[in-house]
Amino acid sequence: MNRNSVMIKSNKYGLVVILDDKIPFEELLLDLADKFRESADFFKNAKMAVSFRGRVLTKPQEKAVVETIVGNSGIHILCIVDEAPEHEEYYRQAVEFALEQRRESEGMFYRGTLRAGQVLETEHSVVVLGDVNPGASVISKGNIIVLGACRGNVYAGASGDRDSLVAALVMKPIQVRIADKIARSAIVKRVDSCEYSIDPKIAYIKDNHIYVKPISRDTLNEISAGEEETKDE
Repeated sequence: MNRNSVMIKSNKYGLVVILDDKIPFEELLLDLADKFRESADFFKNAKMAVSFRGRVLTKPQEKAVVETIVGNSGIHILCIVDEAPEHEEYYRQAVEFALEQRRESEGMFYRGTLRAGQVLETEHSVVVLGDVNPGASVISKGNIIVLGACRGNVYAGASGDRDSLVAALVMKPIQVRIADKIARSAIVKRVDSCEYSIDPKIAYIKDNHIYVKPISRDTLNEISAGEEETKDE
């Protein structure tokens, strides 16, 4: 094992894996497996976001790296986050928000990417651990949180609950519907192969309109205040 080919850094919300860019990829996977096998007890059952540094990975390579990490440790990877100066804040917002929704409702996790033609429909709130591609749909009577790119159609509050919301690390949907309100994107193409930067946003109803704003403490406080006003009426 080359102990310098893989380095692991962590914070409260995420994991940064630094990969050597010079050794063959298959050799790197072996070193990665050894590294996480050694750290398995430390990370056991941890729920974290992950980011990669040092080496540019193709999608198949990224998938192989994730499978190697999961297969040799007890880590539950909630999402893969692209590096940015404020990456730890992205980790915090994405992971805490998703887990809070899971705790507060009879929510469910869907692991994987929804592709064109696929429909995910649920009675409860749902956290999608993957992308919602153009042509795919998610329908929920509760909230919808996409820990990936939301580029298809999403319908939260399908039973009429206007307090429901939609959140995503990349919010580029063709259509967002919450209860009886609909917002459509100017994007009309069914195939969208663009790479988007991580930019967590949340969609919610206020003043009879759907608003889409960056996820921030102020935005979440605004949403909570609106829900309290509704309860008091």
